[in-house]
Parts: sequence; C-alpha cells; structure tokens
Amino acid sequence: MEKCLMCKGDLEKGNVNHIVDLDNFIIIIKNVPANVCKQCGEYYLEHKVALEIEKIIDSYRENAAEVIIINYFDLVA
Repeated sequence: MEKCLMCKGDLEKGNVNHIVDLDNFIIIIKNVPANVCKQCGEYYLEHKVALEIEKIIDSYRENAAEVIIINYFDLVA
C-alpha cells in the first residue's frame, strides 16, 4: 500500500474536487479520481489523470467566466 508523502498515512482510491486557481479565473473539477490519504486528506493524481486535467484546463483558458465548475467524468470517457 502506498503512503502519503505529507503524514505517512495510508492512501486509498477515491474521488476529489481538484481546484485550479489561474490568474483571472478558477476551475473546479469535480469527481477527479485520486489516491487519497485516509489520515490527512492529501491527494495524489496518477499521471494519466494529470494529463487529462491539463487538457481540460487548456480547453477552458479562453472562457470569460470567473469560476468554472465541471465534472471530470463528463469530459473524460
């Protein structure tokens, strides 16, 4: 079992809300699959998921909204 880098607690598969704070807007991506620490709540994204999040962020960069809330599973099949 993997351990948390922050507190050494055990990690388990789960979903998190990932918040990206850019200069002129915030993107909240709900239900992102991650390895979540049972003890402190810190989470770690797998490489494939991180790449998908980068694609999502890039596709919303020209949006005029200040806050964007999207569901990960609606965009990644």
